[in-house]
Amino acid sequence: MRGLMRGALINPDEWDFGQGGDQVSARVSGLLLEQSRMDGIVDADAGTVYTEWTLVFRNDSHQQREARAEIALPQGSVVSRLTLWIDGEEREAAYSGRAKVKAAYKRVVQRRRDPVLVTTSGPDQVLMQCFPVPPSGGTMKTRIGITSPLVLKQRDHGLLRLPYFVERNFG
Repeated sequence: MRGLMRGALINPDEWDFGQGGDQVSARVSGLLLEQSRMDGIVDADAGTVYTEWTLVFRNDSHQQREARAEIALPQGSVVSRLTLWIDGEEREAAYSGRAKVKAAYKRVVQRRRDPVLVTTSGPDQVLMQCFPVPPSGGTMKTRIGITSPLVLKQRDHGLLRLPYFVERNFG
């Protein structure tokens, strides 16, 4: 099935109708998670765990793509750090209220710049959005820092829980 957009034919299998939105939507053709790495620090005295999840997305399609994922966090966790690599340099994200950062993200997506956005989407769950993942084999790298309580099974035994994808639009 094909449709028209600005007078040109589009293939709905190639188009991301959820781009810039508030939901993950369907898988996007050519968008892949190329690398995923988790590093953590357990502070037994404080009863906390700090996890950094580094993600590298690759786009094999011929147009820019947005990587989106719902991420389940360990119960009681918060996203305490967010970075994005721009021109090979890691840069820290800014924090603000949901409406303000969502509006800024949409403006940046329209201008096709380099943002990453993480917003709460339910209890112990966040929505992550990265745009643009460059076309033709281009990559985008981001890191999410998560601070979590250590679940104590006994006074001297703790349980470490990790974040995971609930839903994603990439392979």
